[in-house]
Amino acid sequence: MIEFVVKDRRLRLYPDGKITIRAIMRGKETKKEIWNDVRFGDNGIGYLQCNITINGGQKGLLKHRLLYLARNPDWDIFDTSQSNCIDHKNHDTKDNSAENLRIVTQQQNQFNRAGVKGYYWYKRANKWQAYIKVDFKNKYLGLFEKEEDAHAAYLEAKARLHIIPES
Repeated sequence: MIEFVVKDRRLRLYPDGKITIRAIMRGKETKKEIWNDVRFGDNGIGYLQCNITINGGQKGLLKHRLLYLARNPDWDIFDTSQSNCIDHKNHDTKDNSAENLRIVTQQQNQFNRAGVKGYYWYKRANKWQAYIKVDFKNKYLGLFEKEEDAHAAYLEAKARLHIIPES
């Protein structure tokens, strides 16, 4: 079990992924308070989220961010800058194991998206057009007679341009 504090709440993370919580009032833990289970629900885009009362207000926290904080207590869970995103390496948003979570930039997080083709049928040219997004802009890769050639062009550009450092 790992214990950690988020603002005015103490949380316990258990090996099975369960999280419990209790309040800290005026800097001291309330010994009479019972540990309550933190309940998570799907936030509509595939991530597990809970709502916790922190400093008198409701705050929605994502489970993978809480679990990353539990394993990395110096990390700032409330830093929502573009350089402090958590990426699920294997694209499974429910797999919050330590090996699957890493800190990346927002752009690097987008690089690791599943289901991106990188090409489409361009009706006016009657060909497949390949593209890749770099620095939040589409970069043209060319027009191709065959779908598999457009896909190959995208994969080659992805290997060259979408580099995520291992952490």
